[in-house]
Amino acid sequence: MADQRHSKHAAPRTIRRKRRTLSAWAVLPTVGMLTVAGAAGAAVFHDGTPVTSETLATAKAQAAPSKDLFAASASRGQAPAAVSRSAERPPVPNVAAVEEKIAGLRYATTDIEVHADAKSGSPVLATVGYGDSVDITGETNGKWAQIMHNDLPRWVEADKISAEEPLGTAPCASGSGVENGLLPDTIKVHRAVCAKFPSIVSYGGIAGRGEHATGHSLDIMVSSDLGNEIASYLQENRAELGVEYLIWRQRIWRPATSGAWRGMSDRGGATANHMDHVHVTVYGNAATR
Repeated sequence: MADQRHSKHAAPRTIRRKRRTLSAWAVLPTVGMLTVAGAAGAAVFHDGTPVTSETLATAKAQAAPSKDLFAASASRGQAPAAVSRSAERPPVPNVAAVEEKIAGLRYATTDIEVHADAKSGSPVLATVGYGDSVDITGETNGKWAQIMHNDLPRWVEADKISAEEPLGTAPCASGSGVENGLLPDTIKVHRAVCAKFPSIVSYGGIAGRGEHATGHSLDIMVSSDLGNEIASYLQENRAELGVEYLIWRQRIWRPATSGAWRGMSDRGGATANHMDHVHVTVYGNAATR
């Protein structure tokens, strides 16, 4: 008999593949220990509670991650709960109480730092610029003066504020058009003279000649003896305003070379001889505060 083990016509072997059957309980979420009891496949939780559709739903709800406040409110048909951020903001001061604390007005004589407390090492909350005004409460603590900043009591160094407004800070009531193109010191001169002598309403600024072309000079139009007072005022405050020299009524005053007025040659007319205006030339940006 022929050996059929190597025959091409040997009957093929039938390969049986086992099916993996998943029990219905295998898909349950793991909530405690499940005990399978009996051939019928009955199951109970580890605490002895029979598994029913109701207990299964309860177990799933307990196992699910808790929803946030907004989601929970929405699921119940309610509007999302409002979240208050009032704790993030300082309380709004009572306006009447703030006004009651104010005892006067002062001006910054230089750029000053606003401190939270009357201590050099306390936090700096803001800076008040030169010439800006602050409300004071009248309270002091050593070298410190209390001010109201953003409607709250704060502290600044007392020697850096003054009851008088610094020269050359307030804009001119008659207008500032002449200041176009002028240098900082020239603008200070204009504003200082305008505040001190409000009757003067005519000035000469940028022009196409000499120091007027560069913004270093200002002409204060006056022909009366009031010009003497204006010239004296500028002499007294030359450092605060950055004045280099003055020309008035055919005389020149230049403190860098002489402390006295000196005569000038006749230039042939009232305007050329500065009989109808006080001429001021400044350094540019050298004014001291």
